[in-house]
Amino acid sequence: MTVSVDSDPDPYLRILQELSQSSPTRGTLVEIVDQLLGATDGERAFLFRVRGTGGFRVLVARHRDGQDVSDPSRRMSHYAISRMVAGGDVWGVADARQDRRYRPEDALDGSRLPRSIHVYPVRERGEIVGGVYIDHRFQEIDLERTDSTDSRLWVGLCALVMLLREQSARMRALDKLRAAGRGFDVVDRANVRRAPQADGREGSVDPDRHPDVFHGLESVNPDMLDLFDTARILGASEISVLIHGETGTGKGLLARAIHLSSRRVGGPFVTLGGALVPDTLVDSELLGHVRGAFTGADADRTGLLVEAHGGTFFLDEVADMSLDLQTKLLRVLEDGRVRPLGGKDVVEVDVRVIASTSRDLEALVSRGEFRRDLYYRLRAADLEILPLRERWEDVPALARSFLQRHSEREEPSRLSSEALARLMRYSWPGNVRELENEMRRLTALGVEEIVVDSLAPVFKSRGAAGADPRESSMRSLDDVVTTAERGAIESALRLCGGNKSLAARSLGITRKALYRRLVKYGLASARSGAPPHLDVQVTEDLEEDS
Repeated sequence: MTVSVDSDPDPYLRILQELSQSSPTRGTLVEIVDQLLGATDGERAFLFRVRGTGGFRVLVARHRDGQDVSDPSRRMSHYAISRMVAGGDVWGVADARQDRRYRPEDALDGSRLPRSIHVYPVRERGEIVGGVYIDHRFQEIDLERTDSTDSRLWVGLCALVMLLREQSARMRALDKLRAAGRGFDVVDRANVRRAPQADGREGSVDPDRHPDVFHGLESVNPDMLDLFDTARILGASEISVLIHGETGTGKGLLARAIHLSSRRVGGPFVTLGGALVPDTLVDSELLGHVRGAFTGADADRTGLLVEAHGGTFFLDEVADMSLDLQTKLLRVLEDGRVRPLGGKDVVEVDVRVIASTSRDLEALVSRGEFRRDLYYRLRAADLEILPLRERWEDVPALARSFLQRHSEREEPSRLSSEALARLMRYSWPGNVRELENEMRRLTALGVEEIVVDSLAPVFKSRGAAGADPRESSMRSLDDVVTTAERGAIESALRLCGGNKSLAARSLGITRKALYRRLVKYGLASARSGAPPHLDVQVTEDLEEDS
């Protein structure tokens, strides 16, 4: 039976009254999702929150019979969710089984893909922070009911309850921190951050904290741990993944980790570097050739796509691919068939595609330098790996791991606390790769105790205040950079009307990086003295796991 706000307003009004008297519980979200299922006549509904590092987290998963849905992330179309986020509005498909873009997402347990899918955006301050996913496995969902006033009211109530629950979680966290007396500075009651230290870092870090390890990737940073969780979930699916990140952050390691988390772990992991294949050899490398196909083809050669059959095909730095290579690759991905040069037979290939880029693909698409259809084919799911300067608390564990990995002695080199402090203050333009190279250099030199004088000159100039007379000029330079960076952020926000996503894109940084700078420069709340149009509320995903 359909629940209508107009004909039966009691459930809606009752929930509103409860919200005005007490903090909402997960049971409140469950009731709202159940009501939305009734309003849309769907079979299953999933309320999820988008992660800042990519992917999403399911908060509530319900069946129309009133039971929770098990293993929800494997029941949902990640492609449909990505299209909703990219389009910024309701995304629906009447019959997903007739659309080849959804076919790779058949559940691993053999169950069939839902027939009808609709995804609603959930917004906070105008930006998409989550969504409600409705599907039906056996019949088409009525479009009039999904677009009705009743349905949109229940979706709006989902957004309100999610916001209230997050604010409640922040307040509980604040109370715990105050009780612990750990010296936290409150920027805003709804926005708790660690108090900046003299070197600009936020709070302290335990150098001996054991990192979480994900198939070769290590981190103690909360955002990176969220990324690991999302990557594990995506590993269980078959959809394409696009990894964003600066050079040296470990995009290739993350791609391999997803492969190792998938059911294709027993298959090959084949890499194609976008800029490494000249146009004259594209067909031969990608598709392969038979003997005598061209001058110099003395023997049959298996193409990379055939080599990757049954496994994962990793496109490293896909933005560097020529348009010709993009066209050939798209053709193969769409029909799953390869014809080697000079051959008569067609070979069918089954590969899962993961791509990486350190450039803004959307900007390249808008300039006609990257195929739009290939972009959306690769970006079924997005992951963003943070640069090392934004997860500086990982430096101690990573440094020790590299020292142990590259040491030829039984006891690896030791890092003094002073040397470690210098490393943690460094900006790491080369990211994790630069850190590994420095640890490898020190290991090759046979240094047993790594002190400040052992480090390369670039690290010595970033020491603690007062450690080096040159520090005064370095701090002056930092002041200049700080002033310029703050001015650029203010200008970008003003020109973009306060839209953080557009501002981050215009500045060439991630939205997460913009959030951190807003807090650093005191632009995150009205108390900072910033103009009203720059009053940006920074939110952290403190929602407890459902």
